[in-house]
Amino acid sequence: MIVHQVFFWLHQPDKDLTAVMEGCKKIGSVSTAKDFSVGIPAKTPKREVIDDSYHIALTVYFDSISDHDVYQEHPDHLQFIQDHKAKWAKVQVYDFEI
Repeated sequence: MIVHQVFFWLHQPDKDLTAVMEGCKKIGSVSTAKDFSVGIPAKTPKREVIDDSYHIALTVYFDSISDHDVYQEHPDHLQFIQDHKAKWAKVQVYDFEI
């Protein structure tokens, strides 16, 4: 299984958070995605090892790398990037196998 984690830092989170999160929910529902979750940093106690500077986290699960690759080229994913990329100050992706 492939876990695809994406962290978003927004230029204007007060203005754009809801729209980007709604977009994340749409792309998380792409047919090759097994499951997904989207959220904001948890209010856990601050520790040196925690980075809570991001605004939105998206995690999408895939059964295979080929399912992940289909998702990357899916029209909904490409439209999400087009619609929201100007809102991002930074995006960081972590993919791993489980």
